[in-house]
Amino acid sequence: MQFSTRTRYGLRFLVRLAKEPAGKLVQLPQIANEEQISCGYLEQIVRALKPLGILRAVRGVGGGYALSKKAQEILLDEVIARLEGSLKPVACLEEGRDCVRESVCSTKVFWQVLAEHLRNFLHGQTLQSLVDLKKHSPSSDSVWTIKI
Repeated sequence: MQFSTRTRYGLRFLVRLAKEPAGKLVQLPQIANEEQISCGYLEQIVRALKPLGILRAVRGVGGGYALSKKAQEILLDEVIARLEGSLKPVACLEEGRDCVRESVCSTKVFWQVLAEHLRNFLHGQTLQSLVDLKKHSPSSDSVWTIKI
């Protein structure tokens, strides 16, 4: 299972905003340059994230983007589902999808359990937990853990 570039870049964008002092605006070209992501692609990511209500945008000179919520209030399951479109590992688990093999499928329960574990794990992670992971990267001498 691989997450899309949109999700990977979106998380990097949000982590970058979370590192700023509360309310400080950062312009997209600056983040694009620092993160080596095209500005146009970041604009698409911003449009996708806007409905979550986690971004504050200010237009004009001195404008830019900031988080509108605290990083510890932003759940990664919501962000990733918004960027990916779904957290289901297989299409047959999607709402409204009919499968002719559903009653005899030998792997359906496995996929359901995997989907539930993934959802629970991501629901327990916040943007702040992602920022904290970066602070305590495996290359440092400190030990870090992810809440499971």
